[in-house]
Amino acid sequence: TFKERQEMIQRDSFPDALRGFALLGIALVNIPLLAIDPVAHVEGADLTEFSNASTAFIVIALFQAKFYLLFSFLFGYSAHYILKDSKQNRGRWVGRSVGLVLLGILHFSLLFFGDILFIYGLFGLLLLAFYFRKEKTLKVWAWVTYIVSGLLLLAVSALTMLGEQFLAMKGKSFPDLTTDDFASVMTNENFIASISDRLELWLTAAPTGFLLQGPMVFVAFLVGVLAARRKALGEGANASTMKKLAVWGLTLGLPIQLLSAYIFIQNAVAENYSYGTYLLSIAINFLAAPILSAGYVGVLWLLSRKLQLGLLSSAGKYSLTIYLSQSVVFATLFSAWGFGLFAKLGVLPVTLIGFATWLGLALIAKIVAKSGRKGPMESLLTSFSKLFGAKQ
Repeated sequence: TFKERQEMIQRDSFPDALRGFALLGIALVNIPLLAIDPVAHVEGADLTEFSNASTAFIVIALFQAKFYLLFSFLFGYSAHYILKDSKQNRGRWVGRSVGLVLLGILHFSLLFFGDILFIYGLFGLLLLAFYFRKEKTLKVWAWVTYIVSGLLLLAVSALTMLGEQFLAMKGKSFPDLTTDDFASVMTNENFIASISDRLELWLTAAPTGFLLQGPMVFVAFLVGVLAARRKALGEGANASTMKKLAVWGLTLGLPIQLLSAYIFIQNAVAENYSYGTYLLSIAINFLAAPILSAGYVGVLWLLSRKLQLGLLSSAGKYSLTIYLSQSVVFATLFSAWGFGLFAKLGVLPVTLIGFATWLGLALIAKIVAKSGRKGPMESLLTSFSKLFGAKQ
């Protein structure tokens, strides 16, 4: 029937809608690094002010760590469309991964030191070693990677807190870990000269980023591959499963994230700041993020059965172009070589700018989508990947 055909179209377009939704969360999490503090993120703002604290609380609880996981999950899911369960297509996947590494290098050098494309490219190459393995193998690796990385995060948090208590007993404290050494990355008025600042910051932050995000990215890749095999976001989508994801995400994942954000904010404004408590809040935030991320998948899928998500779907079709365009807008607005708004706005206006940027780019994508044309960065990456192997 016509209704059944319409529902099939909605289900098939759902991965794009989810990807467009993920772009919003990524924008809201990334923008404070360019607008407030390149290292401390929202902590660089005065969190004793209600508007700053309340907005930071929302960003941490609802967006931080959740949306890059959604994006990573969809990256693994999309591997199915390129590899198509055929080893003959490995060349194209290698080309795509290498292309992302190169784009990542350009991205963190010229625009945003918090780039994720570089990590995606590297772990995309690693994914080839797992993609054609049995489902049980993928599940085991996903669980082992998640558990080991989680235990390491919690262990580092616990040891740091114990270290702080030990030093306190001796009347000492941890050295001040806050620094303004990297402020020049946003305050340098010379764009060319600022490239070295971005590279220095990226090289300094990259090890921490790899340890914190890398394992979770890979886990999301593997889960995405498993979901694609079952066509879990398309014709194989199950309403009962999606309802369970929504319920568990909102009843378990959301409260844990609210707790994480509360610990983070309370520690940030405390008279005796604890780096161990900060690490604990981050550990809780990242480890419980998959639960709320899964909840978002369930909620959005259920909404897609009742609402047209054309704006989100259009944004998702041009995800690479929009992701990089967001960085162009943010870097231009806040860098000294642009409009120089760095460290001049609170968390609320910065977050609103992030939302407005995503919305504007999504609207442009919806207009362009009517022509059926690919986005410029999508076309570039596709053409580059074809150099490594013809599409089968």
